[in-house]
Amino acid sequence: MLTYLAIVFVLILIAAIFYGFGIIMRRAPSQSELNSETCSLCRKKYSRSSLVERVVGDSRVFYFCPSCIKGLQNDAGRMAAASQELKGSPET
Repeated sequence: MLTYLAIVFVLILIAAIFYGFGIIMRRAPSQSELNSETCSLCRKKYSRSSLVERVVGDSRVFYFCPSCIKGLQNDAGRMAAASQELKGSPET
């Protein structure tokens, strides 16, 4: 008898967990969640108004935050300077 009660209790517990999970998954996103995106490089959440959006192809959309853009600009400047040094150096 005790085994049956334990089985029923476990089944009720599992059903309650799935029911609660279903309620959480059906929750509508808030207004701040609708107006935010993650940066494609650093994966931090920002509001859409502060991100730069680039569309590649028909469906791929990339979002870049200002700090990642500055980092990319610095990297591009260093690469350009390094390539200028290589062009200016005499070949051996």
